[in-house]
Amino acid sequence: MLHALFLLGLVAEGMTGALAAGRRRMDLFGVVIIASATAIGGGTLRDVMIGNLPVNWLRDSVATTVIFCSALSTLFFNPYFKKLTITLFLFDALGLG
Repeated sequence: MLHALFLLGLVAEGMTGALAAGRRRMDLFGVVIIASATAIGGGTLRDVMIGNLPVNWLRDSVATTVIFCSALSTLFFNPYFKKLTITLFLFDALGLG
């Protein structure tokens, strides 16, 4: 259950980053990088500060796959996700918690 919530948070955070990169009209590589930085940035900083090495996304390849797929789906289905911005921000906030 906790792993599923973690993955849901990664999807929401990745989509939020991809939407922000899309607003800046970045290319595919830029969108994936911004989505990845948004999704794993805080968790990486937390893991390094508490000494939990290697960080979570390096141990779990599913996390990077989920982030990549969420960034690509957001890029290709951008008009549909613009309507769900408030919902994505809610899940993004829950992912931070």
